[in-house]
Amino acid sequence: MLKKLVVTLGVTTALLAPGAVIAEPFEAKVFQSRDRYTAGEARDARRQGDVVPAIRVISQVRQRYPRASVLDAELEGGSNPRYIVKILTEDGRRIDVVADARTGAILFER
Repeated sequence: MLKKLVVTLGVTTALLAPGAVIAEPFEAKVFQSRDRYTAGEARDARRQGDVVPAIRVISQVRQRYPRASVLDAELEGGSNPRYIVKILTEDGRRIDVVADARTGAILFER
């Protein structure tokens, strides 16, 4: 009974006290260092010759990491479009391989 009274008193106080329990609205901060292409945009860019096909970059990544599993490939835009190919190496490390989307050349791994 006492527990119910304490809980009721706490809720009532919180509701009646102006500004005591006013939560500020959550604003999602969107961090976009580069724009990601949608599947359709990537397809159009490849057809127009703006970027090399993703499979070419993935093949180069597989040659460099023959026993790794390719998890994902994304095309990022901007002034220098690039592919980010996410892989899982045989020893369990996740690596992002970054390649120039215009030439297909691997730039670096992170």
